[in-house]
Amino acid sequence: MALKKLVFLCNNMKSTNGVERVLSQRLSLLAESGMYEVYLITYNQYGAPFSFPISDKVHYIDLATRYIERCSFRGLYQYIDRYKSERSFRDVLNRVLETLNPDIVVCADLHVADLRAVLSSTVQAFRVVECHCGRSAYFEDVKKFKSLSERLRERVRKIQLLYAMRKFDKIVVMTEAERMDWHMNDKVVCIPNMLVTFPNHDFKSLQIQKRVISVGRYAYQKGYDLLLKSWRLVEKKHPDWSLHIYGSNDGGIGDYQRLQENVRLFRINNVFLHQATDEIYSCYAQSDIYVMSSRFESFGLVLIEAMSCGLPVISFDCKYGPRSVIRNEETGLLVPFGDVKEMAAAICSMIEHDKERQRMASNARQEILKYNAENILPLWYAFYESFEKSCSSCK
Repeated sequence: MALKKLVFLCNNMKSTNGVERVLSQRLSLLAESGMYEVYLITYNQYGAPFSFPISDKVHYIDLATRYIERCSFRGLYQYIDRYKSERSFRDVLNRVLETLNPDIVVCADLHVADLRAVLSSTVQAFRVVECHCGRSAYFEDVKKFKSLSERLRERVRKIQLLYAMRKFDKIVVMTEAERMDWHMNDKVVCIPNMLVTFPNHDFKSLQIQKRVISVGRYAYQKGYDLLLKSWRLVEKKHPDWSLHIYGSNDGGIGDYQRLQENVRLFRINNVFLHQATDEIYSCYAQSDIYVMSSRFESFGLVLIEAMSCGLPVISFDCKYGPRSVIRNEETGLLVPFGDVKEMAAAICSMIEHDKERQRMASNARQEILKYNAENILPLWYAFYESFEKSCSSCK
């Protein structure tokens, strides 16, 4: 029997974000399984190295279209240029898909142009879109724009995005709560993230470092402005503890500089804003508590990473991920969304109660075993194989 051919479309694989981390792992495992012929198509890699290793058995194509970054005009010309570059991208992608003739095409990045290009293809394949940012994010993210015109323009884009997603054969989300929010029954499938690495060593048998860690892009979504407000209160009670944030700029428009300015204005001494690192597990190992201050999360890969290292976690109870991962007061603490005083109180409580912190750390490390590859990968096998009969009839 011929191998099922899977094609994954992604903007690029050169950033160090969670999507790239889990996708690199999954594509490699699928290709190494011998059950699938796996293709990765990027359109904005331009020869840059992958941030995370990918198996040589994954066939790789870069379209090198750069349509998202191409526009450099103003006024009417920007719309003409954008239309031409998007049309060019669509034509190139469609030619590649026709040549590959895949069984399943997967959009792993959510750009309207990507989705429209895949939907426009005449190739006889099932179309799947993976929702890595969470349905709640689409309109929550609009709030970061200051002007009314920007908010309206972004809202229109989000409506277009959701409309295009609904046309796909399947939508994959990472929590059951998000699946229910789509109100589309079996068309939306819940498959949680896989844990990329499970350290054999229990880090938290080591000496207390008096360090709190948070990881994620310097972006509105991650709520680091809220975390700094909380930490200002924590530092007054525990000046010997420090907060370390590791993140990348959000496509050149991130909040890094603004956060640095807030650290100075708030006169906080023990906050350190680091750039993203591919040695993040070493950073977890040097820490005692993980804190997530996000305004919204589809899942929160960093939560299960930190828990696998034996870190108790504290998070705002935002949609959707934290509540699906954290058992309150067992593996960590859930804080009412946006309540900076309660967040500060939770961090202080975790600092001040060693035995409770150690108990939750131990629980967290055991809880997270269910996200190992051997438990999650069969869900992906079952999902791709569910297309078998239909694919064989449509080829």
